[in-house]
Amino acid sequence: MFQSILDHLKANSITAVLTAAVIGALFLQLNLLSGQLELQRQQFEQQVGTTSTSLNERVRMFVRRKSMGAFSNRSAADSTVTITTPMGQTTLRWTTGQVPNAMGFSDSSLFEGLIDNFQNSLPWSAQVTQVELDSIINAQLLQNGVRTSPKWAIVENGYLSNLASAEFDPNLTTFNYVLAESFFGPTRQLLLYFPSEKFYLARRVYMSLIASLLFSAVILVAFFGVQRQGRKQKRLAEVKSDFINNMSHEFKTPLATINLAVDALMKNGEKMTPSQMQSYLNIVKKENKRMNAQMESVLQMSMMDKEELTLDKAAMDISEVLTEAVQHFKLAVQEKQGWIDLNITEGNYSYFGDRTQFKSALTNLIDNAVKYSNGTPKISIQMTHSTKAFTILVRDRGIGMDEDTLNQVFDRFYRATKGNIHDVKGHGLGLSFVKEIIEKHRGTISVQSVEGEGTTFKVVLENIPHND
Repeated sequence: MFQSILDHLKANSITAVLTAAVIGALFLQLNLLSGQLELQRQQFEQQVGTTSTSLNERVRMFVRRKSMGAFSNRSAADSTVTITTPMGQTTLRWTTGQVPNAMGFSDSSLFEGLIDNFQNSLPWSAQVTQVELDSIINAQLLQNGVRTSPKWAIVENGYLSNLASAEFDPNLTTFNYVLAESFFGPTRQLLLYFPSEKFYLARRVYMSLIASLLFSAVILVAFFGVQRQGRKQKRLAEVKSDFINNMSHEFKTPLATINLAVDALMKNGEKMTPSQMQSYLNIVKKENKRMNAQMESVLQMSMMDKEELTLDKAAMDISEVLTEAVQHFKLAVQEKQGWIDLNITEGNYSYFGDRTQFKSALTNLIDNAVKYSNGTPKISIQMTHSTKAFTILVRDRGIGMDEDTLNQVFDRFYRATKGNIHDVKGHGLGLSFVKEIIEKHRGTISVQSVEGEGTTFKVVLENIPHND
């Protein structure tokens, strides 16, 4: 068990090291961004604290300007001021020519001091409205660099006043500042929280975060893409090697048979009867035909690679083509004590395609079913139609396929048997060729299989008018 794990790690050591390096770099970047976010949070708290410190003075100045109104000079050098209080409005008059008192303050300065003391003794709810205070708080926050709106409330002598922003929830308070206090404790407090605080702080670094994540994702995708391509190339090299071995065997066998037949004819030709000579000649012809068929399939795949294979399309009857393909295997299946059943639903199977190539594709499918029938072939072929499609099912009761084979069955050169094992003749081009031909006829092919129970291939062709 432990040795197996070590072998697996050794085989994938480069992948593991590079993956760990990328993940480590990403983790480091996230830590740096986390530190930057914490710094932004501290700066934000400092800006909010500065706002609360200056809020008392801003409100006092606002109330003072609001209460005193504008001065107007009379011809007699008298001045007036109107004071607004909860008890009403009072207009005061005095002369601006009064001399400074002994303390160095003019009467107007002294009067302003009295007004300030009077204002400070009143709760804010008696001096400003909710709208006015909201405007002051937002202006102060903006001045200190905070560009997100808060929810706020004022507490006077321990009680929540009516000066509060809409939908303020005391349970969400994150900032609590004392604005005024006495010997007995705070007399005025500002409660604050920012509904969009997290997003506001994060958006300053989210571009860096997104760029970092995107860059890391690109690296990982590219890395695993290269790894996948490498594995694919390695597998392709392996199946090509298998293909060469299988092709060598497939050509070696008929050549050896032809050589034996020719030797027999050369040595004993004069002694042979016409029927014996014809038998040897038939062997030579059969093996030669077999090699030609193999070469033809290889050439066809080569033409498909270069996109040089063109279909000679014409009107044809799919049911007739399928029947002809099945007839090729009737005798061979009967010789193996098996059966091949063809069931075609009545209807119009007229189609526009290449009769020769399509028949070749169907022949490959049926040949595949016969080869992998594990002794006695038992093959069912069914054909149906609808207004949208023609469907062909080719089912055998053979050895079936495992999951790995199912995933690669249409890959070029792939065979379930490996290396020099030739229990089933072929070179891994048949199903790849079938898929290419079916797709060129604007169709699809799929496969379902259970290991030990058999395989079903399904071909679906669009039921389209001939002129398409």
